[in-house]
Amino acid sequence: MKHLYIFLLALFIFTTGFAQTFTVNGVVLEQSTRAPLPGATVIQKGTQNGVTTDFNGSFSIENISSGDVLVFSYLGFITQERIATSSGSLTINLAEDIASLDEIVVIGYGTQKKKEITGAVAIVSQETIEELKPTRVEQALQGQVAGVQITSQSGSPGSALDIRIRGISTNGDNRPLILVDGNVIEDLSVINPNDIESINVLKDATAGIYGVRAANGVILITTKTGRKEAPLTIDFEGYGGLQETTRSLPALNATEYALLVNEAFAADGQITPFNNVSALGKGTNWQDEVFSTALIASTSATLRGGTKKSTYSGGGSLLTQDGIVGGDKANFTRYTARINFGTELLKNLNFKSSLIYTGTQRRTLPENAIGSVLYNALNMDPTLGVRATDGTFSRAENLPIEVINPLAQIESTFNETKVGKISGVFGLNYKFFEHFTAEVNYQWNYAEVDGRFYFPVTDFGVEGVSDKVFDREVSVFVDNENLFRDYTFDAFINYENTLDESHNINLTLGTSIFKTTGDAYSFTGVNVPDQDFDDVSIDDAETITNNFINRSNRIFDSRLLSYFGRFQYNFKEKYLFSAVLRRDGSTAFGPENKFGYFPSFSAGWVISDESFMEDSSIFEFLKLRGSYGVIGNDRIAAFGFVSLLTGEGVYVLNDELIFGTAIGAISNPDIKWEEQKTLDVGLDARFLNNKLNVEIDYFSRETEDLLLVVQTSGITGATAPGSGNPLANAGTVRNRGLEFAIGYRDNINDNLSFKVNYNFTTLDNEVLKVNNGIGFEPGGGFGIGQDFPARMEEGFPLGYYYG
Repeated sequence: MKHLYIFLLALFIFTTGFAQTFTVNGVVLEQSTRAPLPGATVIQKGTQNGVTTDFNGSFSIENISSGDVLVFSYLGFITQERIATSSGSLTINLAEDIASLDEIVVIGYGTQKKKEITGAVAIVSQETIEELKPTRVEQALQGQVAGVQITSQSGSPGSALDIRIRGISTNGDNRPLILVDGNVIEDLSVINPNDIESINVLKDATAGIYGVRAANGVILITTKTGRKEAPLTIDFEGYGGLQETTRSLPALNATEYALLVNEAFAADGQITPFNNVSALGKGTNWQDEVFSTALIASTSATLRGGTKKSTYSGGGSLLTQDGIVGGDKANFTRYTARINFGTELLKNLNFKSSLIYTGTQRRTLPENAIGSVLYNALNMDPTLGVRATDGTFSRAENLPIEVINPLAQIESTFNETKVGKISGVFGLNYKFFEHFTAEVNYQWNYAEVDGRFYFPVTDFGVEGVSDKVFDREVSVFVDNENLFRDYTFDAFINYENTLDESHNINLTLGTSIFKTTGDAYSFTGVNVPDQDFDDVSIDDAETITNNFINRSNRIFDSRLLSYFGRFQYNFKEKYLFSAVLRRDGSTAFGPENKFGYFPSFSAGWVISDESFMEDSSIFEFLKLRGSYGVIGNDRIAAFGFVSLLTGEGVYVLNDELIFGTAIGAISNPDIKWEEQKTLDVGLDARFLNNKLNVEIDYFSRETEDLLLVVQTSGITGATAPGSGNPLANAGTVRNRGLEFAIGYRDNINDNLSFKVNYNFTTLDNEVLKVNNGIGFEPGGGFGIGQDFPARMEEGFPLGYYYG
């Protein structure tokens, strides 16, 4: 009997212990999109017991006891731990780990681990973009990346935003190279921010892999793609809001204005124009009249998914924004559509494609100068009402010739520009011989830009008298049509291998061909019938007596042919080295200077991986890096080394004046590449369990042989109609400064987290040399939109004001 009791007790203990194990079921999702994460790992901590999630992100792990810790991980995401319980299923939301050193970063013709990067590369993650919810991509960069400056040309909807990376270093085009999924685009406003996966900004000489177009830095945008074996997910997003000006400029009211005018007249011995000043009151606040509350609304939809061999994603969006000045006379509409598709055609052979269509419509008012709506609002007489007693707009009769009623100006302004653009990328990737990959890509852009501008008959001053510069006795209609096309073909081979588990080698060799062409047409019709703007047509001018139509057109064509190579090496991901050599040929230069060779080098040292840092309680990661290289720049008009027949000539034949064509701008066959020599030294550090990260960079960029239109004597013919001064390599400019960025992020609990980021940049711009022997070059825009009295002078910033 005693043995029976012992047996039953042992059986009870065994069955009780067996009953304490259970199976845990659940699903692993991506936190930002709530999309399933197939292939995520679920492991019982401290054991080999683990599973991976299926197509739907679901998992089921057995033999778990109460109190066990389950570890959930996925490449590029923050690992989570959960204590197992037997009640209910688990839903795990993994957040993207933007601080992960194993994060894969796009660097140009390839990718690289974040830890191994030796250049100055800044990353704006999808998480950051979703938090900011920008209406334009440029707003996702503004204040987020050290060394990147975003400035607006105006406050009107759809206006261009200028992007500058580490300042202005050329008199030509200072815009960075922008690529979306490998395709070059000119304007970020055509991209829906909700379509973006990540933005990488290359700021130093390592951007030289992209050649001459990368002289001002590179912005690499990757759009959202699907994942293999992921179910279809669809996301909708929409928002609306009201916009208004935050403040207006202080201005005199009617009483103050009248007192001041009377004082001026009296001081000049004239009769004062205002007799009963006290009765005027505050009068008309013209700023309040032109400013209004404007609506902005945006809707978008995205979808993505994948099968065993294919991935797909797509999206569409609509953005509408009225102007706070002019309402629908200054509005902007953008609609986009995008589709990405990739598939495995054969074993080791993959196909990728991307198509983006963007349409925009923008209506504008005169702005940013004398004669603009806001200029008139600030200078209009506050003693006048908006309308006269007969209901017509009041007239600015006793004001300067350029000042008119801004409300009348808005009503008589009709400016509209429509843009339709389609961009495509098609590529093949083939892996062979274990360590080799060959890739070819074809990218293209096509854009149509149609501008319509109607100027009806107007009389803003004394009735019946043309006393204002904006008065028009006949109507004018202008129709501009522009077509832009560009094509890029890239082909390269990559070799990647690890030797003795320590020596990591990556070699890339390739070629690139780029061609851009365009046609521009302009039609001007005079004495067009007064009618609704949507109905007016250039053809209407041909039915009117005493009318005429002017027609003009031009074409342009430029090309680049390039060869490039890059060698990357690291020893145990601790000692890092990279070298790039690129040979570029451009139609901007003559036969003797058409091609240039541009090398760059970079290196890095992951100090935190050294044995003497193993016991460090301060640094989780510490890397020192540096780069130096030369990048060419050809941001000038094609064929500037020869004279074109773009001038206007007047000839006498048989005692008659004959108007014809003449040689245009003076040529300079000796112009050659600008060369930007860039040095960068940087330090990356992480502290407090990777919660605090710091990045510091010192940079110096010298632009030698700066291309500039130089002043010449009038006897050269430069002042003749249609002619102009020649281009020349005029001198040397240097930009140098310091970048500092710091960020801190932490999780308070599973559902609450916070982060703080701060960055600043110092920048010193100085002209080091002017090649004309007198130390300065007068005039010129100098890349900042300034003319006289700006100039380029040794020891001063490029395009500074003098006097």
